[in-house]
Amino acid sequence: MILLVEDNATIRLLIKTVLKKENFDIDEAITGEEAIEKVRNNSYSLILMDLMLPGISGVEATKEIRIFSQTPIIFLTALTDEQSQILAYEAGADGYITKPFSNEILKSIVKRYKSKNGNGRIYDGLEISKSKGAVFINGEPLHLPTKERELLFFLEENRGIVKNREQILDAIWGYDFEGNDRVVDKHITKLREHLGEYSKFIKTVKLLGYKFEV
Repeated sequence: MILLVEDNATIRLLIKTVLKKENFDIDEAITGEEAIEKVRNNSYSLILMDLMLPGISGVEATKEIRIFSQTPIIFLTALTDEQSQILAYEAGADGYITKPFSNEILKSIVKRYKSKNGNGRIYDGLEISKSKGAVFINGEPLHLPTKERELLFFLEENRGIVKNREQILDAIWGYDFEGNDRVVDKHITKLREHLGEYSKFIKTVKLLGYKFEV
């Protein structure tokens, strides 16, 4: 999912039309404040950010987003001066494209970041990338023991769905596991310890099991 932050309806429509033809899912925000709120509550692979927005600017919105998210941010703006570019990069931008730009340039940039990010998803400062076999907190690798990492991948892959201990055992330990299903509880406890503040995403559902929920 890509977040497009652009207050000009015509430009939004043009960008959406180009990217949807490439099978990208697009979410929209019109102001910097709306963009911040959306990034707090959703997972995006890329943010396309206009610089001049109603309310706070794209630069200020990027500074705020960088406090809790490392989602790549590309500026799409008519401002070509060096100072604007410096401010954007200092705020945490990953790229800066000046308008007008060709459809091919837009598609190549977006495809590059899709490939770079793989299937990684970001929840606040927690990034989970099963394709890389990696977990990051605020951009830093989190070194999890194998079972805890597999447990996190499994729950996140089924986010919002309650999984009971038997289902978790089958998925992580295999059908021929002969131990007690309470081993799941022990590894959930260890996983939460590793995740720290982000353990909030691992929910206990009384009498049922566990789920990953934002």
